[in-house]
Amino acid sequence: MVYFFYGTLCDADVLKLILGYRPSPRQFRPARLPGWRRKRARGRSYPVLLRATGGWVTGLLFRPARATDAPRLTAYEGPEYITRNLSVRRGQPHPAPRAAPARARVFLPAGSSLPAGFDDWALPRWQRRDKAAFLRSLQDQGPTPCASR
Repeated sequence: MVYFFYGTLCDADVLKLILGYRPSPRQFRPARLPGWRRKRARGRSYPVLLRATGGWVTGLLFRPARATDAPRLTAYEGPEYITRNLSVRRGQPHPAPRAAPARARVFLPAGSSLPAGFDDWALPRWQRRDKAAFLRSLQDQGPTPCASR
């Protein structure tokens, strides 16, 4: 099973807190998800995806190394997200626009419980503005942070 990360899980410090270890660089590959757009969730600091014809979202393919990885990721995302097996493209949009497709588990908003706001979401901006408070909230949850991000 491979996951496509497009938000806070692309941050090494967040992922280490969630998984309980720092994954190897070999577990990651750059990728993009065609047909979607990344928006900040309304009233939250993290993103959600919306369908968008002609759009694409950059992110990372992640191959779990431990049996506990998938349950920890699911617990972290909580009931606001569901996973779907979607087609992704390996590599970045440039210079490999025709990279071979792959399938990956993608966390998507579950119904209307997590509406998108108007702002696009970008990892570097989140890291500057929201990461410190986000990490503190995860650390306050204990050794296996989950759901109430």
